[in-house]
This record gives sequence, structure tokens and C-alpha cells, in this order.
Amino acid sequence: MGIDIVFRIAGIGILVAVACQLLKQTGRDDIAMLTALAGLVVVLTMVIGLIASLFSNVKSVFNLY
Repeated sequence: MGIDIVFRIAGIGILVAVACQLLKQTGRDDIAMLTALAGLVVVLTMVIGLIASLFSNVKSVFNLY
């Protein structure tokens, strides 16, 4: 769970950016916006999972169960 999550997020960002640029050049701005929104949702779900595991680790460290 170290640097690999950063690379995953960066990879998703690069793919979404390329897809958005291609869609904007072809004149499909609405689909480009939906693509960017989908990329944001995917990254946020990854981050929410990490935050949940962080809270569970903090609970276990301080014996809050």
C-alpha cells in the first residue's frame, strides 16, 4: 500500500486527461466532461477505501474498540 496507489491514481489521471483531450478535439465536450467525472469518481472511491483503513488502524492502535 505504498507508492503503488500513487502510481494508480497518476495512471488514471493520465488516461482520463488523454481521453478528455481526444473527445474535446472531436467536438464531444459533453462526453469529455462525463469521462472526467467518471475518473474522479473512481479515484475518490480508491481514496475513501484508504481513509477507511486508516481509521481502522487508528482505532486498533489506540484500542478504541
